[in-house]
Amino acid sequence: TFLDEHGVSPALTFIDIKEFGRVVYPEHDFVIRYGFDDLKKWLIETFPQEKDGLEVFFHQINRFYRQLDHFSNAKLPLWFKLAVSLVLYPQIVKTSCMTLEQYMTKKIKDKKARAILGSIWGFVGLPPQELSSFYYLIILRGCWFESTMFVKGGYSRLFSAMVERIRECGSQVIYSRTVTKIITDCGRRVIGVVTDKGEEVKARVIISNANSIDTLTKLIDDDTRKADYAKKLKQMEKSLSAVTVYLGLSVPAKEIGMQQPLLSIHPSYDHTAGYQHSRAGDAEELPMAVVDHSQFDPDLAPAGKSTLCAMVFAEYKQWEGLSQEAYDRKKSEAARRIVRQLERYLPGLSNHIECIEVATPKTMERYPMLPEGAIYGFAETVPQSSINRLPQTTKIKGLFLTGAWTTPGCGVHGCFVSGFDAADLAERDLR
Repeated sequence: TFLDEHGVSPALTFIDIKEFGRVVYPEHDFVIRYGFDDLKKWLIETFPQEKDGLEVFFHQINRFYRQLDHFSNAKLPLWFKLAVSLVLYPQIVKTSCMTLEQYMTKKIKDKKARAILGSIWGFVGLPPQELSSFYYLIILRGCWFESTMFVKGGYSRLFSAMVERIRECGSQVIYSRTVTKIITDCGRRVIGVVTDKGEEVKARVIISNANSIDTLTKLIDDDTRKADYAKKLKQMEKSLSAVTVYLGLSVPAKEIGMQQPLLSIHPSYDHTAGYQHSRAGDAEELPMAVVDHSQFDPDLAPAGKSTLCAMVFAEYKQWEGLSQEAYDRKKSEAARRIVRQLERYLPGLSNHIECIEVATPKTMERYPMLPEGAIYGFAETVPQSSINRLPQTTKIKGLFLTGAWTTPGCGVHGCFVSGFDAADLAERDLR
């Protein structure tokens, strides 16, 4: 793996995750265990009338993964692979042109079966009627089909190990700086960056993991380039934001019913309705994802205690322009609503809350500097996914993009691949 290849793994301890989590619907409550066959078997047992359609569906996604692996591993120029895609990679082409709902409806007629297959829309932020089937299949593989590991100490430990390795290799990592300008040669090639401390750092190559909107419309110093990108990016749809409640509990969450590390709650089989209610914030129950990180790694909480993170989607516009008093009131009510809903699945939760923190779309805008708090970058619609995704290369030589806003897309898996590919592009540019 990337971490092995670059000497990061020895500094990390990996915890094997046996089960993905519990998924709850009004009439279905089940546990996802990693592997293609278990999910297929459960679906056929639950929806026997859909057996033939489910067989076809799983056969086709198997073909998709084989073609995707071949596309990724083939030592051929990208332009050539794209030119022969219709012949060699028809499943990639097909899924790149369809929403998830269109892709599923052709094989599976039962709406509840389709809803359950579309459960992971919450990891991408779009309901099946709008979500690219291509990116859904990417996320499905990483979340439900392939076993996953958790880094002991959490993602901050992974970041620290990477920083340690970078320094061991003779490079610098500098904290407490914000890049305020990317210097270019009249918009043709990068020259360096300027920080908020007034420092100027020369560079032949720059990889930006800041959001692509700020990188291309604010940081670069060429007005013509900025205007061109601003016109293009203004037309692109951003993902939703979120309200997240962080809870510190006086007991292990397992004692109040959190038997798996992840709980995915779907109050309805209609994901589009759930998406719209999330945007409006007008329903007592919303689609919700809950994670007990201390179940992965008990050292993340004091002995005998635990943490929970509960997230619902939210529309940034519902939170902008509020007075401080109105914002605080809305924030408190959102937290109460989330805890109230979660307590239906974890009885007695309120009695064990020792501390609580709340993040809103304004939090997502302020700290990670995400425009409108868009947690998944540009929305993974058909026109903004696969080969239509904002590329990592730019019109400025030596400037490359990485992260959720660019190729291949959002999520931990997507961002890791994005960083790996951006480094590869930068290395080629330096040769």
